[in-house]
Amino acid sequence: MILFRYGLSKSKPEWAGSMRQTFDGPQAASPASSVPESPSPAPAPYLPAGWRDVFVALLLGAGILLIWLHAAGPGAKAGYDFFSAYYAAAREVVGGVSPYQQLAKLSIDPASGGLPGTGYVYPPLLAVLLSLPVRVGWSAKICWLLWTLVNALALVWMGYELNYNLRNSRSWTGAMAFALAAVAPAVVVYDLGLGQADLLMASLAVVACALWLRGRSGAASLVLGATIAIKPTLALLLLVWLWKGDWRTALRGLLAAIALIFLPFILIGGAALQEYLVFFLHWNAFGANADFINQTPYALLLRTFTESPTTHPLMVAPYLVWPLRVAMMMGAVLLWLVATPHREEARALQMCTCLLALPLILLLSPLAEDIHFTLLSPALASLSWMAWAYRLQSRPAAWAMWAAFFISCLPRMQELIYPTHLLIIPGQDDPHLGTLITLIRTSALLWLAVIGLVAGQAIIRAARSEYRLAGSRPLLSTAPG
Repeated sequence: MILFRYGLSKSKPEWAGSMRQTFDGPQAASPASSVPESPSPAPAPYLPAGWRDVFVALLLGAGILLIWLHAAGPGAKAGYDFFSAYYAAAREVVGGVSPYQQLAKLSIDPASGGLPGTGYVYPPLLAVLLSLPVRVGWSAKICWLLWTLVNALALVWMGYELNYNLRNSRSWTGAMAFALAAVAPAVVVYDLGLGQADLLMASLAVVACALWLRGRSGAASLVLGATIAIKPTLALLLLVWLWKGDWRTALRGLLAAIALIFLPFILIGGAALQEYLVFFLHWNAFGANADFINQTPYALLLRTFTESPTTHPLMVAPYLVWPLRVAMMMGAVLLWLVATPHREEARALQMCTCLLALPLILLLSPLAEDIHFTLLSPALASLSWMAWAYRLQSRPAAWAMWAAFFISCLPRMQELIYPTHLLIIPGQDDPHLGTLITLIRTSALLWLAVIGLVAGQAIIRAARSEYRLAGSRPLLSTAPG
């Protein structure tokens, strides 16, 4: 109730009586939209509006802090595995050594036929940036604190942009509410404990799309280019901009990404580029990786139809893997296209279609490990809010989205992908159904992405229909030209 009164309520002036005002901004609202729905006098506020906003935002920020401390604070037994790899790569850059020398020593994994991705496997931009505080003598602990601060600021920035683009609001309460919802899923908590870059990448990807929608194409290109230079799979978002007709911003983003991928190699030497290319071409991320940790449709098909050291196939039919994979990829892209018209439309709807591309990235990628599903959290949180804002309780898609978000927030739910972790599902040991139940259970994160895409596109289409019914005027465009 506090959130409803102090930042997320439809009775606030920015919401009053009009969904069209929510999407197109105050200038699109009718004069009647500022009239309260109820003639009863409003209760006397406990604090002035600005202070209420700050007070509730601080409470939500405390919730984020508690989650962060639980995941990576003192006594949390966090491994910081990935941050340790980033820090080691930064020290090697400072020492004039290639950060990929450990990759050159790896041997082919017989099970997958490729090189395992251990240590620092990103392009060099992140290592070069992290080498700056190392050069001035900062310790590993101080560098980790700086890393945490950067992640936290990016998270809050993402929350602010979601609040502005979805609700047309600049309230800090709304911004912190979206940030809290994005950090609540269990896989995000796990990612924080590892010191991974996934939350930072997800935040910057959302921020880039938000900047693009606000007409700041130059900043959007630079932010997304830097994000792609660290996580190349996020390049799919450039195709979103291209599909919407903004080829100039897409081209600038592509050029920025290429520059930020290859220019750092000039600083660390040509040998590093050769080592990285050899690793990249033989990386098992692009091979037949059927491990449980790989939560892509491709991995599910491999576990279902091929022999594996860790799983029992439902049937041995490897010839079905590629046709079904192509069909699944085409189906996923088609679902996104159905929800994303080529024409420009209201800002909030376009923000939702950008968010819908996040589960699509996970479904199209050949490798999506558990921590990579941090990318899904902004989409689940935002599309869940859209379903609530439009009162879509009568639609199964809304309940599916809410259920997916709730399940994603269950503590340690990401461990369900391992058949013997947490619990044994009834029937899992059954000689007839056990294999099928195990296959379903060990793809728990994949199903969240599938629900995010399928239910998300249905929610967006329903919201678009409700939006059109809210008035007879054509949709107002707030996207860049």
